[in-house]
Amino acid sequence: MDKLAFFQQLLTALAEQQPAVAATVVQAGAETGLPGVAPGNRCLWSTDRHYGSLGMADLDAAVAGRAGEVLAGRRPRLETVELAGGSVTVFLEPVRPEPEVIVLGGGHVGQQVAAAAKLAGYRVTVIDDRPDFASPALFPAADRIICRDFAAALQEVKINPATYIVIVTRGHRYDYACLQAVITSPAAYIGMIGSRRRIKGVKERLQAGGVPEAALARVHAPIGLDIGAETPAEIAISILAEIIRVYRRGA
Repeated sequence: MDKLAFFQQLLTALAEQQPAVAATVVQAGAETGLPGVAPGNRCLWSTDRHYGSLGMADLDAAVAGRAGEVLAGRRPRLETVELAGGSVTVFLEPVRPEPEVIVLGGGHVGQQVAAAAKLAGYRVTVIDDRPDFASPALFPAADRIICRDFAAALQEVKINPATYIVIVTRGHRYDYACLQAVITSPAAYIGMIGSRRRIKGVKERLQAGGVPEAALARVHAPIGLDIGAETPAEIAISILAEIIRVYRRGA
């Protein structure tokens, strides 16, 4: 893969918010029996695409098998691949989408979550089906505001492993619609506000509809870290703290 094509594909992955892994051969001894493998060879893997080659099909396959670990680890690393003709050192770098917080619900808590998320450096999308609440006046820092039915809006929003979903709607049925729409998504975080009774009711309804227990176990509910938060601003801080812990892979 020539340098220009590689960077064009890299820019495409970034523009489409598509997780990927960029691989570059950094060392391949001249004495190895690996024709075509040379320092500087590049390849790009994403969840559904593969561009270029490191110079040998066996090397490509070996590195592709480690791409998932690199994405999960969120850190670049050097890998030495042992092949029949010799060893090759490859630099693997995760290409991660810009993290985005999707706030479902434009009430007081949603407003504070959006403000705190933006302050922390995340992209922010707000969804509410009420024009008075899906308003730039209430969310001046949001990158995107969608005024539509929650389930319909979520069908159009791209959710990936860098997406953090905060469900803070105004009622039980809206919570259910939102959670049903995102429960099987690849989002890194799904959190839902509400009393334990309300949360239990939503989960039981989803489970009765065939949603596996393992999927429901992903949901952070009650939402946020337990810091004794009471006001909307305090609750928002507890939610962002939990999101940051997930994002940074803290304890």
